[in-house]
Amino acid sequence: MKKILLFVLSFIFCITMVYAINYHFQVDVNNISLSNSKDSSIVNEFNQAYTISTPDSSSNKELKETIETLSKKVTYLLLGNNPEEDSVEYYERHKDYLDLRYNPSVPKDNSSSSGLDENSQEYKDDLVSGLSIPGMFNILDELNIRYKKISSIRISLSDELIISRVYLPNITMKSEDSSKPMNYIDINTNMILYYFFKELNGEYKLYYLFAETTDELNEYFNEVEETENEMALSITSNSNDNLEDIYDFSKLDQLSNDTINNVYENNKNNVLMINSYYNNSVVASAMGVLIDNGLVVTTWTFLENSLSKGQYIVLKDNNENIYNLAGIVTINQELDIAVLKLDKEVPTNIILGNTNNLNIEDPIISLNSKSGLKLSVQSGIIISHDEYIESSIPLLNKEEGSPIFNTSGELIGLNTSKSSNSSISLAIKSDVLKELKTKFANLAFADIDSITFDKLKEMYYYTNYENEKVVNSIPSNIWKKYQKIGNIEDNIKLELIKASYDKNIISLRYKNSLSNYIDSIELSQTYRDELISEGFTEVLKSNTKCIYQNESYKIIIMDQFDYLIVVMVKL
Repeated sequence: MKKILLFVLSFIFCITMVYAINYHFQVDVNNISLSNSKDSSIVNEFNQAYTISTPDSSSNKELKETIETLSKKVTYLLLGNNPEEDSVEYYERHKDYLDLRYNPSVPKDNSSSSGLDENSQEYKDDLVSGLSIPGMFNILDELNIRYKKISSIRISLSDELIISRVYLPNITMKSEDSSKPMNYIDINTNMILYYFFKELNGEYKLYYLFAETTDELNEYFNEVEETENEMALSITSNSNDNLEDIYDFSKLDQLSNDTINNVYENNKNNVLMINSYYNNSVVASAMGVLIDNGLVVTTWTFLENSLSKGQYIVLKDNNENIYNLAGIVTINQELDIAVLKLDKEVPTNIILGNTNNLNIEDPIISLNSKSGLKLSVQSGIIISHDEYIESSIPLLNKEEGSPIFNTSGELIGLNTSKSSNSSISLAIKSDVLKELKTKFANLAFADIDSITFDKLKEMYYYTNYENEKVVNSIPSNIWKKYQKIGNIEDNIKLELIKASYDKNIISLRYKNSLSNYIDSIELSQTYRDELISEGFTEVLKSNTKCIYQNESYKIIIMDQFDYLIVVMVKL
């Protein structure tokens, strides 16, 4: 039977095969996604009465731009980015880095052994920065970290400290070989640098910093997941060693298990685990909160991933009750919010709290699930609360959309995808959710408009592709060079509907008319095998994305819905 199926598939491939030289299109190769062109227009498809307004952050724009520039400077001085750096250049870089340290003038006190007022805040601040700033330089220098680019910088403001989180993808660093102690090997990973800036004499100086790789939290997450599977309720208090030097965790330490249990019991039925499926396999996961009867708020990122990869969405509560999705009510991409409507009116007793009286170091409680089977509880503290609530609670990607509560059990925020898989998480404030609730206050559940998942997917991916003119403008001399890589014309026998060339980058999009039977990544197997035989290294391999690289080219292969996308980048 398998041989017959393979013969049929091969026959179909031969009929539908179209070569790359015949077609052309333009695509943003820096952010390839079928949704990019639709982000701005898709919101208009929803009932405009449900539109979620985005808080105005323009007043802090200039300050954030200053901190972003400063963060880039610190990263370069901290890690360097010149493999040919000599000793003189190293010394100058180290000196310039230390010049950025927060070093306040400490009041004198002749009665103390140091001659300084050791009880003053200036003394404590100088001690913190004096240890952490040079210390982190030495630690990271020993790891011989090499990075190619800064992927993103996220900045949060608070009363005294400004937090900047710098994400470095695909770094190379030295690590001890577990099989051979005292030997070191190079590994590839991702790194997040956390900078804490404090103002001194009209300038922002580096007060504190720490770094983590995205692998470092795996053991912690695995422990919580195992506990979830063993118990109905697991409680994890996250004091976060990296933050204890600059934040007071005493309020969190005093938080009783009774208080945490009360928050859990009062809200466990308001929190849902959400999965999207493709051929009965989970392709995206998140959390959600019932903010009104039958209305669930989760993240736009989850919904976008589901539109790209999934066929349908199923929601489940902590009591194993299963709910189907009736439709999507509204979205806001900037805030990372999506409102879903269930197929039935499920009651909720959620209480939305007041965010005007939040304080730094206040304890908070989050209900989430790392296993996707049961809820667990994590506690932490607030470390900033300007536009978002930033907390010390680490999260996995699939925990985006999870709620955070104050100690009274009131919902004060919803964790977004903007900081998942890190020591610090970011949540939108409940003020946004309050605004949402008022929009549905006078509406019967049956009267709330929504767009079905299938309809939204159709609008999101197909509307502009009908009657699309397909032309070719890739210079023949360019294509002759690129088509040799992996012998792509012979090894990918799908219909190539769009292609482009710009600044040493070839972008190709193939139509997979057999996506219901076989994934696009599987159909690229022959091409990927050819790349390996030509000396390419497999940098990344997953069900939806593969990356291959040699000294001259990087090849990115992606499966997005029923398309196979190949990007060929000359390095």
